[in-house]
Amino acid sequence: MLRAAGPPGTGRLSAKLVLRHTTGMIRGYWHRIAFAAFLFFVPAASLHLVAEVIHDEYADSGGWGRYVLLSTFVLVVIAIRFLGEVVYAGFLDMAVGDSWFRGEDHGVGHVLRDLPWIPLIIVDVVVVTAAVVGLALFVVPGVIVYTFWGLAGPVVVQERHRARDGLHRTYEISRPNWKLVLLLVVIPLGIEHALATAVYEWVDDKGALAIVAGEWFVAATMLGVIGVIDVALANELMARTPFTKKTAPPE
Repeated sequence: MLRAAGPPGTGRLSAKLVLRHTTGMIRGYWHRIAFAAFLFFVPAASLHLVAEVIHDEYADSGGWGRYVLLSTFVLVVIAIRFLGEVVYAGFLDMAVGDSWFRGEDHGVGHVLRDLPWIPLIIVDVVVVTAAVVGLALFVVPGVIVYTFWGLAGPVVVQERHRARDGLHRTYEISRPNWKLVLLLVVIPLGIEHALATAVYEWVDDKGALAIVAGEWFVAATMLGVIGVIDVALANELMARTPFTKKTAPPE
């Protein structure tokens, strides 16, 4: 099992250090990343395709009741896809980050049982919603949201905060290091979004199998790399930023 040369907080904080952790985790645990991407994205993407086909085929032919029922089905599937993304990020934190930094070996079952589901979902919804609104308002507010709160997921998973405290703690570790977060989280996230959009557009007219394969490819490569960078940077920043009374994790 590959491990970091030292615990988080060791050595001078730099982009080079974070990227060294990132490449180490990818080299050592690429099989876990690829498997998790398949597990958490492929079934949900397949179900989403089926739901859209059924909705388009039957929603307009069975009256208002059927339309509402099928639309609700599509929304439920979309929620399942979002939940898969949340669990994937948590899996990278626990099954990859904990193995690399702390030598702890967690399987999928352990991750599903031990994830702080409610605060993790809340902070994800809050940050994504605020960022989308901010990006619509001349872009800069959305960039600020991702810079100060984009690492909320790993912070909540590692330090077991409640949602509000997790957001406070994320701001606490990100504000002094905003340039590093902007460089390693926000800018790569924008690049990932552009590349993923290109992949989705390329597979869109190539059939269901290609669309699902595209989902897995994006999750295993682009989202996987972004997620591992987030884990590496968050662990380093948490280790170097003392708690205040307001942000100390619960006993």
